[in-house]
Amino acid sequence: MISGRKTAYAALTFTMLILIAGNLGWWWYYQSMSSYFEEQLSRRLSGNASTASLYFSGTDIDRLLIEDFEIYARILTYLDSLAQIDSLLEVSIIDRDFNYLISTRDDILADESYLLSQLNFAFLQTALTGKTTASELYNVDGTYLKSAYAPLYDSANNISAILVVEAGATYFDLLSELRYNLFLLAGGSGGVVIILLAFFIFYHRRLAIAEEKVFMAGSQAALGRMVSVVSHEIKNPLMILGAAGERLEKKYSDEEASFITEEVSRLDEIVTGYLSFARGQRKTLTEKINIVELTRKITADLRGQFDEKNIELVCSSEEGLPDIEADKIGIRQVILNLLLNALQAAEHTREGYKKTVSIKIYRSDASLVIRVRDSGPGIKKKHREKLFEPFYTTKTKGSGLGLYLCRRIIHDHQGTINIVDDPEFPMNFEVKLPWRTK
Repeated sequence: MISGRKTAYAALTFTMLILIAGNLGWWWYYQSMSSYFEEQLSRRLSGNASTASLYFSGTDIDRLLIEDFEIYARILTYLDSLAQIDSLLEVSIIDRDFNYLISTRDDILADESYLLSQLNFAFLQTALTGKTTASELYNVDGTYLKSAYAPLYDSANNISAILVVEAGATYFDLLSELRYNLFLLAGGSGGVVIILLAFFIFYHRRLAIAEEKVFMAGSQAALGRMVSVVSHEIKNPLMILGAAGERLEKKYSDEEASFITEEVSRLDEIVTGYLSFARGQRKTLTEKINIVELTRKITADLRGQFDEKNIELVCSSEEGLPDIEADKIGIRQVILNLLLNALQAAEHTREGYKKTVSIKIYRSDASLVIRVRDSGPGIKKKHREKLFEPFYTTKTKGSGLGLYLCRRIIHDHQGTINIVDDPEFPMNFEVKLPWRTK
């Protein structure tokens, strides 16, 4: 199944890379075409301006500068034919101060300033140095335009005027359609990626669930075999100890002998419970119990271990909590396991901090909450959820079954057990049991 997941990852990654590479290729093609068309337009306009400038003699420019009507009419006729033949938007002649001398546009008056003198100032200066040049592409009222400038010489061979040739970038209509199609292509490929990603997430979750079920089934089988062997080995000595305790109790009527019998019986029930849980056979046997009294008895039994290791054990509860219906053996095992885990963790409390374990019982909405906290080093968040998996443990010594069985017991009570953040305690277990009373 792991190999199947890797294959799915590889297929998804490969598909996304292909789609990304394809889209990048198309956008590169679009940019290349745009640059190519602009370069061709610059060359055409520069060629037109350079060729047209040869038509004008120095005398023509001298006479145009002194506003000779005859030369004005002849030049205007030539400019009109040039604009029509080469599909130009405007052909004009301006002086060194960038004022119009003549233009094919009817709305332009003589001595009026050239409209693009500031925008294309650098290119106009280049023309005044004697070089024909084309401007950058510019946008006027949503229309892309480009101009070319060629120097015009007077009879003294001085640059006295500039020929202006302007045309529209009509290829932008083609590029706009191409860009629109590219947007559709990118959107379609993005939709394909989203569909593939959704399918992959769905497939991955189903695969993860299947893997978890297979793992749990294997763990359950291994757990069942292990517990069967261990319980068989433990039950025989327990039977002998129980029989010996009963004889001592009958013979001496000793309270300690009674305690031995009681604890042996409890251990036998725990071992039987473990075996039933491992085989998935145990049913939750509920009875009316007082969680507070049960907890006090457990903490009293453990008090010696805490005192021996100089760890403070604090037990608190909300007043007036009634009895609830629960499995006494299972709940006792959960509380005992959490306290013993907290005891072991508190031993490694950072230097300078007080070693503390606390258990608190209170009511929250429709739940009975049992909170066990310790001052130990805590555990990284990435390991927290794994703590409830069978055979997983962060201890050098431990079976990794305690918290797993605790979760099963609590889940059988329709409750929850989780690790929650607490600013005062690094480790904080919270058990919530539904509030059921009879």
